[in-house]
Amino acid sequence: MAGLLISLLLARWLSAESYGAFAVIYATVLFLFGFHSVLILEPMSVFGPASHADQITDYMFAQARVHAIAAAVLSGAMLVTGVAMIRFGIHRELAAAVWGAALAIPFLFFAWLVRRMCYVIHRPSVAVRGSAIYLLMIVIGLAAMRAGGWLSPCSAFLLMGVAGLLSVLWMLQPLGLLRTPNKDFSWSSVWRQNWSYGKWLVASTALFSVASQAQTYVAAAMVGLSAAGILRATMIPSLVMTQIVTATALLVLPSMAADYGNGRISQLRKKAVLCTISLTAIAAVYAGILAAFSQPLERLLFGNKFAAYAALISILALVPVCNGFALGFGMAVRASQKPHYDLIANAVSAPVGLVTALVFIHFWGLTGAAVSLVSASACYGLVFCWAFLRDGRRVSAPLVSACAGVGRADG
Repeated sequence: MAGLLISLLLARWLSAESYGAFAVIYATVLFLFGFHSVLILEPMSVFGPASHADQITDYMFAQARVHAIAAAVLSGAMLVTGVAMIRFGIHRELAAAVWGAALAIPFLFFAWLVRRMCYVIHRPSVAVRGSAIYLLMIVIGLAAMRAGGWLSPCSAFLLMGVAGLLSVLWMLQPLGLLRTPNKDFSWSSVWRQNWSYGKWLVASTALFSVASQAQTYVAAAMVGLSAAGILRATMIPSLVMTQIVTATALLVLPSMAADYGNGRISQLRKKAVLCTISLTAIAAVYAGILAAFSQPLERLLFGNKFAAYAALISILALVPVCNGFALGFGMAVRASQKPHYDLIANAVSAPVGLVTALVFIHFWGLTGAAVSLVSASACYGLVFCWAFLRDGRRVSAPLVSACAGVGRADG
């Protein structure tokens, strides 16, 4: 929720063009975090409960070392990009935002890693307290920077990094991560296990970013940075439900992984169906509310700054509905250690997202960008539904054969 608050306050306090610069670089940060997630967070959530429950703290120490290396590489890449942008005279505020994001990434990603650790060991209350500290630091910092005239996309990213570091310091003690780790638990072996799982998701993450972030980049390129800012701002109400859907999935994934590790396949699949139905229904109700009150909501959040684009709120509200439909099935597939299905889903939705972004934005402007996002999300959910049903038929076929064999023997 802190990310939504940052986006909301910056949308209100920055110019549309400055906020557009923040939106474009924040989309890039999320793109990089996608790789961090599939190579560290996702494997940790799957293998931690299933394979390393008896030495989970040492396992998390090893994952933290992997994070340090990955974050250094990603941050370095951003720094080089910022230097190149300045060298070639590309939009100075955009280049400064790249530098701010590069310095924030190691601390911000580490905070997200530690929060995921809390879910893995079933200590969500620690994550909530850490998130509360992060939120408090963000509110105080943004208000202070605005009062002092220092608020910019660059300073906002620097604040996110500092707040992430302070929230991590609060969470380490309850998780037992301040003691001396067991040196016998090799980070390199953890990395190899992460890679064996996450390699299927690396290409998938790149494709997912195309499906979900291409609209921001295309809008900025075809219409201007202010258009990217407007799109991001009108997306904020729907992102509330998107985060709720994602957080619910993160809570369910370790439980599903444990079911798979213990051979409780039927229970895993029941959880997936229940999760999908519940999340889709809740998101649909929320979408109806946003559609009914989009104009008053825009006035409340942005003070009529984006009144001409309030209709986008209604369209973008369909994205979390599609996500809710996808995530229950998707978490079941991932818990079953079959991440290649995620690659298939993104291989379908990415071309849909990119092509529709180019075509729809050309003809319909920002309305086309919103419709493109919904189209890509719908394709993503439908592919995961197909994968779940297909995998279910493979599981049930041997059971039917076994039952038939028992019947013949009894006869």
